[in-house]
Amino acid sequence: MPDASEHPVDSSSRGFRIALGLYLGVLVAGIAASVAATGQVSDAVLAAVFVGGLATGTILGIVAARLDDDLAIRLGRSRRRRALLVLPGVPGLLGAATATWSWSPIASALVATGSSLAVLVVGYVLGAVARTEYVETAAADEPIGTWNWTPPGGGKADALLAVLWGFLALGNAIDGNFAAAVVWLLIALGWIVAGAIEGRWRTPWGVDPEIRVHEDGLVKRRPFTKTFVPWEDVAHVRLREDELVLDRGLFDVRLERSELADLEAVRETIERRFEAAGANARSVP
Repeated sequence: MPDASEHPVDSSSRGFRIALGLYLGVLVAGIAASVAATGQVSDAVLAAVFVGGLATGTILGIVAARLDDDLAIRLGRSRRRRALLVLPGVPGLLGAATATWSWSPIASALVATGSSLAVLVVGYVLGAVARTEYVETAAADEPIGTWNWTPPGGGKADALLAVLWGFLALGNAIDGNFAAAVVWLLIALGWIVAGAIEGRWRTPWGVDPEIRVHEDGLVKRRPFTKTFVPWEDVAHVRLREDELVLDRGLFDVRLERSELADLEAVRETIERRFEAAGANARSVP
């Protein structure tokens, strides 16, 4: 895999600093408020603890990103590190499964479940932002070829699911089940955010999605994020009926003709660069 540290980076982007600050803010606020809720404190005190934790964590995150210019690249380079970002939000999945499950007092269930799911969503966003930062450095050269691309998914089904979860949140709130309402609301928000990150939503914002072939790998540019597939991770390139496949174990890259019109031209360019990268690797003593 190309070493992104070889490319100069002045500092982490503003987007990464904000994402890291929000992530640590939600994490610290959730932990502090969950602990406070076990003490049967008033709603005013609970809100003050949450806001204080949010502000403290946000400031710490922004400062950490400013002090460590390579933090975004280190996070974005490793799938394992990005997975660790959402790990603190896993308890929120357990809370979502039961919706009203009480970890101690009812207030604690609401705060803990809501903050855990919020960490899950914000952690996913932070991982995507960090990955994009890494791609910007790992594939900083001009692309050899670019093609317009339509990311899979989206459409009415995705929108209907988001609306359905929104109605479930509203219905539970009307019934007074605020823990379940928070769960459904955050699930809807997470679905919308994931759709934006993966490029499933068709919006006037962001850049046009593209497939880009670079010297060191393939870049999938979505409206707001990028992913990078280094040639050294690819075992084979093959065209199967109307699908171009880059074999890389559990994480195959599949591009269908419905997403990418000129599939043959893309395959030829990828194969040329893939074979050249293999020849260069074999020539290294």
